[in-house]
Amino acid sequence: MKKALFSLVGFILLFFFLDLIFPLKPNIEYSQLVLARDGTVVHEYLGKDRQWRFFARLDEITPELKNAVIYKEDKGFYHHIGVNPLAVGRALVNNIFRMHRTSGASTITMQVARMLDPKPRTYFNKCIEMFRATQMELHFSKDEILQMYFNLAPYGSNISGVKAASLMYFDKMPDHLSLAEITALSIIPNRPNYMVMGKDNLRIEKERNKWLEKYRTEDVFPKHTIDDAIIEPLNAYRHAAKGALPQLSYRLKRMNALEHDLNTTIDAAMQQKAEGITANYVNQIKHRNINNAAVLVIDNKTREILVYIGSSDFSDRINFGQVDGVKAVRSPGSTLKPLLYGLCMDKGLITAKSVLNDVPINIAGYTPENYDRTFLGLVTAEQALSNSLNIPAVKLLDTEGVVSFVQTMQACNFKSINRKNVGLSMILGGCGVSLQELSGLYCTFANAGVYKPLVMLRKGSDHKKNKETVAAVKVLTPAATYMVSKILTQLKRPDLPTNVDMVKDIPHIAWKTGTSYGRKDAWSIGYNQKYTIGVWLGNFSGLGVPDLSGATVATPLLFQLFNALDHSESAEWLERPSEVGFRLVCRETGKIPNEFCNNQVMDDYIPGVSNCERCNHLQQVWLSADEKFTYCAACLPPAGFKTKLLPYTSPELASWYEISHTKYFRLPPHNPACSKVFDGKPPIIKSLTHGMTYIIENPEEQKLQLLCATSPDVTKVYWYINDQLVKECAANEKCFFMPPPGKVKISCTDDKGRTSHIQIIIKLMKH
Repeated sequence: MKKALFSLVGFILLFFFLDLIFPLKPNIEYSQLVLARDGTVVHEYLGKDRQWRFFARLDEITPELKNAVIYKEDKGFYHHIGVNPLAVGRALVNNIFRMHRTSGASTITMQVARMLDPKPRTYFNKCIEMFRATQMELHFSKDEILQMYFNLAPYGSNISGVKAASLMYFDKMPDHLSLAEITALSIIPNRPNYMVMGKDNLRIEKERNKWLEKYRTEDVFPKHTIDDAIIEPLNAYRHAAKGALPQLSYRLKRMNALEHDLNTTIDAAMQQKAEGITANYVNQIKHRNINNAAVLVIDNKTREILVYIGSSDFSDRINFGQVDGVKAVRSPGSTLKPLLYGLCMDKGLITAKSVLNDVPINIAGYTPENYDRTFLGLVTAEQALSNSLNIPAVKLLDTEGVVSFVQTMQACNFKSINRKNVGLSMILGGCGVSLQELSGLYCTFANAGVYKPLVMLRKGSDHKKNKETVAAVKVLTPAATYMVSKILTQLKRPDLPTNVDMVKDIPHIAWKTGTSYGRKDAWSIGYNQKYTIGVWLGNFSGLGVPDLSGATVATPLLFQLFNALDHSESAEWLERPSEVGFRLVCRETGKIPNEFCNNQVMDDYIPGVSNCERCNHLQQVWLSADEKFTYCAACLPPAGFKTKLLPYTSPELASWYEISHTKYFRLPPHNPACSKVFDGKPPIIKSLTHGMTYIIENPEEQKLQLLCATSPDVTKVYWYINDQLVKECAANEKCFFMPPPGKVKISCTDDKGRTSHIQIIIKLMKH
């Protein structure tokens, strides 16, 4: 008795010793599944071991499938410790007396051990298998072992696990299988090469019905369920692997390499509809040499991406259809302007009716032009934004500050933008952004100015990348957001498509278009209360196309998508926040009306923030009796003069009027007898830029231009080079000079004694 007890203790100690030095480390390689928000499988990836093996949780396995497998493979599964001694003994006796293997004794646990570490069928390896099975029972629960079985069971070819078999053979998840399908799957792992789905269906069906009859005899399942299963035909065959959402699937796979199921936020039905619309639209415009498109649809409430189209045709290798247009960095054209206008509204710099100058400018050598190379003179802020004018936007960015603007964009998770690689041109497209970044920004407009990162994986799923990496950021106030959105909903604008078929059903949205330099990118991004949709069209090759523009190419597709995907009937989705007030402003300047302002208009503004400066488009001027010249306080005579309110024109605007030969009111010249040096703005030197270096190739022939902008009351200007007078010109007259090499001081004095200076460097090119 003691000897037996010592032997038992020794055996147990030996087992634990072997367990310590030969630990069990199940390392199962799984393929990845990409699923839509409703659980529909959209993309299937082959595992690194070239097996189709998808991870199945035990709660995905129906009780019917568990019962069928346990009844067939191991009735005592929940009662043994990995090895069934009675079954082992019975199999050993049968095999010895009949001189060949007639029956096995493998429990489900032993089968799992064998599938984890396949070895030739020998008695020694069977002993190892039993040790591993007992070891497995020590470290894992019965449910965990059963889960491993369902994930490892062979189903022929390179299909392993019940989830892969269910998807590959029946095109459905395991929890959607019928009893007939469950039974068919339960019999294949014993003979996966003899019973091949799609090839041996009659044989499988015959074996399936045999087991169904056994289930009937043992009352494993209800009899009526078995009756239905027996007459159910077996139509299983090997389905092709799913390959939808290729760009998003590959992106998520790389971001979540260790995850099994990637549960996306994609709406499968919406995705399919949007893909059809986009592919059809691109096919219609391919004759114009426009071959690629990308689309993103966002649920504004949840920030979830509902539609992700990386390209209109992934299989189009000639036109690089495999490129992911959603994350590709491209020039944004004018699509950043709404953010700039909103920031300026929040700083009180402008309101919708504020009047801005759309005239040529030179800011530190940067001389932007409008898209159509024309200038409109005086425009309101809403006209400037809805017409996407470049000059007012550049001037506003110069006022707002590039650094501040970049910081705002970085807070909105724009990855490719930093202060070192951008300048004032960024507001016209001189930077790099992606469709995802831009769409996320416009989703901010739909959410009262609060930015949150977009979500591609369903919340609650166990994905590390699903966690928000950027906290919510208040980019704009609800007031500024409303004021910008109100402008972007207007229909009297040049970027409204002129095609009748496209315009007849204009959705009730706010939208902005953009076209990059060289016509390489066409953007149109729109939003309402429900969705934000971003559209990009162009060529992944970078080829520019003369016909490519956001208005004529991208916006029609945007409208089609909104009309197809958004079925909300409410047209009045834009609600005025309580922070927005009404006020009358002068139409001439957009400022608070003065007593002489007879032409007034209603304007939205932010109380306590918006500029409250009074209108000054008319100024009180003292004139001589014949109105040929003006007086100042220093030379005003005691009698014989008139007082009038006359229009004021800024030097910048007056200069453009002169150059463009536009009629405008000029003040009479000042009293020639007055010797006072006047206060006010000195001339603005426009033709040369302070601090710039100019290279002269031929000093004998090459000259530099002198041109300035002056106040309307200036008639003459005087040019000095290194404090030496060289030219006397009429105001706004172009003149030229031969520059000396080295540092050159240039001064301009008007006939009121006001002077401005700049310094440039002249270098002679050596031949």
